[in-house]
Amino acid sequence: TNETRKSAESTFWRTVPTSSSPSENGTSKLPAVAGIDRENGPLPPGAYKKIGERDSITSCLLGIGIRSQVNSDDGNEIWEEASKNCQKLIDSGFNTFVMNNPAADDLKRLRLSKKKTIRRGETNKARIRLEKQRKQNLVLKTKIRHEAEENFYKVLHLNTPKSVLRSCNFMVNLEVPAVLSTEHTKYSGIDEEQATMSFGNGWMVRESVGNALKRVKGETLGSVVLEYCEHSPYHLDVLDSLFEMKREGLIRSISTKNFPPSLLRSALSCGFNMESNGIVGNLMNTHNLRSDSELGILCSEQDLSRHISAPLGGGLFTDSITHSNKKKIETLFGTCCHDESNVISTAQKWAKYQSIKDTLHELSQKYQVSHESISLRWLLQMNEKAGDSVIVGTRLGMDLREQKGGSPYNRQSDLREVFTFALEHDDMELLGELSGRSSSQEFPPEGDRQIDFSNKALWI
Repeated sequence: TNETRKSAESTFWRTVPTSSSPSENGTSKLPAVAGIDRENGPLPPGAYKKIGERDSITSCLLGIGIRSQVNSDDGNEIWEEASKNCQKLIDSGFNTFVMNNPAADDLKRLRLSKKKTIRRGETNKARIRLEKQRKQNLVLKTKIRHEAEENFYKVLHLNTPKSVLRSCNFMVNLEVPAVLSTEHTKYSGIDEEQATMSFGNGWMVRESVGNALKRVKGETLGSVVLEYCEHSPYHLDVLDSLFEMKREGLIRSISTKNFPPSLLRSALSCGFNMESNGIVGNLMNTHNLRSDSELGILCSEQDLSRHISAPLGGGLFTDSITHSNKKKIETLFGTCCHDESNVISTAQKWAKYQSIKDTLHELSQKYQVSHESISLRWLLQMNEKAGDSVIVGTRLGMDLREQKGGSPYNRQSDLREVFTFALEHDDMELLGELSGRSSSQEFPPEGDRQIDFSNKALWI
């Protein structure tokens, strides 16, 4: 059959053993096996955690965020390549996947307007116009992601045995749009009756989940991730409907993303036991990683794990960053690497980044691993008892670099390296101090220190 023929592209299937789930008391140690095969095979026990209650599966602590190509002229070829490389990751023990929103660079190619802030004193009409623009951008991002999910999972299901797909955790993001007031409808282009309708209605949530099931071609959804929407009052209503569908067996687990502590407390007090809460966190942005923060205290009290995105700071903490990327680096300083609790100048951010980068270089020499592996290991090891997980982005070879004469896709080898070593306590503390997680790290004022951009060690 076609299913059997296509499965021959991989070395073996069903790589996640049932013994790989954490122990019942939740204290399974993060594995560090120096002799692990760098290419294939299940990851050691402790590299997975159990999700769901009935019909539960094991989910890898290192998840894969798929960054799709936008407006590609290569048609189905990119999805065939993505499917093939996804199979490589599954063969290598990585079984958790989510389709990311399109990257900012991709959106620029679509001539999407840049994010603007609403300044004080602007007219109400101007504020409404900007709000409409933001909502349109969000709708476009969601549409692009949905199309990518449909194309990718269609090809993946054609090429992969169903038994393998059932062992994977395919995460689906679910947005809760804010309900517009009648006053805004004439500027938003949305029908007045639709605008005043509560998204919390169960049938609307069921329709969204049903559409997601169609896109991922699944019998159930492994994980539904409910994204926080600042102006929506319907988060608890939607959670209620989702947990009802979980009891019906349509969803295995439910997580939240970017929920503030106050809303998380409300949800937990209503009996909604979420699997995790998604946050942005890395060595430059530790606001939500700190144990003494409001979110950190809540996660500790409620035994709620965190699902960490942008762990490599958009590429800042990899070996590939170069001096020529200065503009991109400073852009990342203001986005995924922006720490709201520690506002410092650009020069101070460069000083902090240089200190972290120098330390990563020293530790990579000590452990004989990449900067990336040190960064990811630090995040996983930081709160391993709670089962924090990390999502790492990849294009799955959809840039067709290999077909154009480039090196073969080998992301699985890089990621398996994370489970070959363990950071010593002193090294964990050192990175914590430099990042600002363990204590307030002081950096000199702008005039007291000049960044030496000729320092090659910074860019190694």
